[in-house]
Amino acid sequence: MVEKSVAAVNSDREQQQLTPLPARRNRQKLVVRTKKGEVYYGMSYDLNRKMPAFHLELQTVQGETQNRTIQIPFETIKAIFYVKSFDGHFLPGDYEQHEAPGERPVAVKFSDEEVILGRPVHRQWTEEPRFYLWPEEQHGNNMMILVERSAVKSIHDANTYLKKQQEEYDAFKNTHWKEGMSEEECRGDFAFAKRDYSEALRCFRTANEKDASNPRLKHKICTTRYNLGIRYIRNHDYPQALHYMELVLKMDPDHGPAREKLVQLNAHRARQK
Repeated sequence: MVEKSVAAVNSDREQQQLTPLPARRNRQKLVVRTKKGEVYYGMSYDLNRKMPAFHLELQTVQGETQNRTIQIPFETIKAIFYVKSFDGHFLPGDYEQHEAPGERPVAVKFSDEEVILGRPVHRQWTEEPRFYLWPEEQHGNNMMILVERSAVKSIHDANTYLKKQQEEYDAFKNTHWKEGMSEEECRGDFAFAKRDYSEALRCFRTANEKDASNPRLKHKICTTRYNLGIRYIRNHDYPQALHYMELVLKMDPDHGPAREKLVQLNAHRARQK
């Protein structure tokens, strides 16, 4: 029988207590995002937030092993996302809903301006160099997030942050809203203007479900997906970038910039083989 290190035992105990996983799954899928914008997919046996580093067994977005393990110092990361799937596609029925922690929700703004709403898991989270955050949006792909404090720009009370966001949206709507525009489309434009492309895409898709014949919404969805793809390229997350360029071309086969990026991404993938 192989004995585990103290760090590994502590890591196992901590993850069992914190991470709401189906019993049949032994290890959780992790998406590691670094301060430099790099993205790694994989699983870990020795992830312990109180240690200086951890090892990640690399996988592809499709969940295939890369037969390679790397060591990642915590000081280099932005956050570690415990996800339901690497590519964002999952069956909601496979995951149970759990009661949220008792801490008040906060809005964590990272140095790259991304904002995540969630509830700290530990009472001592304000004193720790990295802390677990329970996402407020439990129906999404993220199950838990380990935040590296050195990558955080600021932390606000979530209700105060949301109130400010609503005030900004109301001001935007007063000058931007046009006849025939739905609330979802207007909110999508607001998010797009703030470069929150994920939220913009969610809003535009919701609007499109109610008005599928609107060519303006189709154009906005394509543009937003393209911008998300460009962001993934800048973050060196080429599989996700490829996925979004393919989605753009599926909706608009004549989208020249997306086709050009798709050719470049396929060429890059071929060189990596």
